[in-house]
Amino acid sequence: MSADLDEGRWAEVLKEFSRRNGGRPTRLQLDDAEMGAQWAEVELSFRGAVYEPRYQRVELMLSDGTPDAHLTHSIDMVTGVDVLQDATGRDAMLRLAYPGGQTLVLLGS
Repeated sequence: MSADLDEGRWAEVLKEFSRRNGGRPTRLQLDDAEMGAQWAEVELSFRGAVYEPRYQRVELMLSDGTPDAHLTHSIDMVTGVDVLQDATGRDAMLRLAYPGGQTLVLLGS
């Protein structure tokens, strides 16, 4: 699965991506035209992603595995959702595009 997913499919694609990848370690990279690429977190576990069409927003949920510690990252005005897979067909990255940049969720083993 990859580029140019229709917006009407984003909610379902993110739901399935979340189901397949819950608990996997992540690295979250923010790539902004003004600030460049920056790591927002490294090695939190992926908990889920949801699309809110009314606000064109994607919410990413990550945690360190304890009930009280978590991170929610919101991306507003999303213009593209892409899931990239490795050579074996396993999800390797979630890319969320927005005006002026992108957020990448890189998945570990």
